[in-house]
Amino acid sequence: MAEEIDTKREAPGEDEASHGGQDVPQTPLTVSRQELLVDGHDAMFRKLVHDFFAFNARHDAVRAGHARQIGLAGIEYTILISVARLSRGGTVNVKTLADHLHVTTGFIANTTNKLQAMGLIEKTPDPEDRRRILLTITDKGKADLENLAPRQRQVNDVEFGSLSTEDFQRLCCIIEALVEGSEQAVNLQRYLESGDQGPK
Repeated sequence: MAEEIDTKREAPGEDEASHGGQDVPQTPLTVSRQELLVDGHDAMFRKLVHDFFAFNARHDAVRAGHARQIGLAGIEYTILISVARLSRGGTVNVKTLADHLHVTTGFIANTTNKLQAMGLIEKTPDPEDRRRILLTITDKGKADLENLAPRQRQVNDVEFGSLSTEDFQRLCCIIEALVEGSEQAVNLQRYLESGDQGPK
């Protein structure tokens, strides 16, 4: 039988601490899976989430810095470099790029229109299915990425400098799983909201 979880427990030293003789009110657990609790507490899980926020904010700043070097916004840079990378494995179309970046095809279509206007990518109908639009990087786009690469390598090496080979490989697998899990969580949240099944 699974151990019953006390959904009011907090980490020692936080909500169970007393200040000036007054008890600090407990708050409910934010997660219930035993794998995510340490001694029945969710403090480490919450720290992980907050560290995610901190890393994401700093990584967005790094990405924006890369983008500024070639006169682009962060997402424009991400799409440009993704087209370049994916092209190594074959043709790239709007849907494959959208799937790769976990965004909508409409978003990719709009942003690639801007990159096309800048002369950084070309958009052509797929000869095998003219409903699909193929994306290729132009010589100008390649040159911009080549010029950026030395500084990009330097910054990225520092950002991920604490990882060993094993850490890096494990992190890649973990992040891939978390992306899938986060998509399921968003879908669940939307379902709960649509049915007005949240707390009253």
